[in-house]
Amino acid sequence: MAAPRKPKQPDTGARHRLIEATAKLMRDEGYAAATSRRVAAEAGVKQALVYYYFPTMDDLFVEVLRAGADVSLERMRTALTDDDPLRTLWAINSDSGRTALNTEFMALANHRKAIRTELRAYAERVRDIETAAVAVALRARGIDVHKYPPVAVSMLIAQTARSLCNEDAVGVTLGHDELRALVDRLLDTFTG
Repeated sequence: MAAPRKPKQPDTGARHRLIEATAKLMRDEGYAAATSRRVAAEAGVKQALVYYYFPTMDDLFVEVLRAGADVSLERMRTALTDDDPLRTLWAINSDSGRTALNTEFMALANHRKAIRTELRAYAERVRDIETAAVAVALRARGIDVHKYPPVAVSMLIAQTARSLCNEDAVGVTLGHDELRALVDRLLDTFTG
């Protein structure tokens, strides 16, 4: 007598491939390109598997955001403990690949509440980490944190870097060299 057939177990690597495929499509073509059909094709699986792992596309987008956020937060915590956290903060936020995906999530958050909620929580954690690193750096160098509030300094560094990445992405470069030189001089002032 033949043994009863066991139900086929789902491909556990497929879930990860779907998350990676979604992130790639969002980075390369924008969030609107990340349809269940396109994601499945990019991941090399059947479209039904998208909904097996993620009941809605919002669920998939949230998982893409979380996966990237977890890696990014850990990388940021490690990087911002080095000898020059202000320049590290500038470098992290000058990463155009990271900025491109964040921009897509910002656009998606305008239309989907679940994404907005998740993105807000992530952004607040990032701001806390950045602010703490800047506060330590400024205090270590004897800089008045009332005159230069760490949260404002961290936002100035991060937002300026991201803005340059966003403009670079569409071919706007006027004033970029001058702004980068100004930021460099300001960082020299803060880091001595």
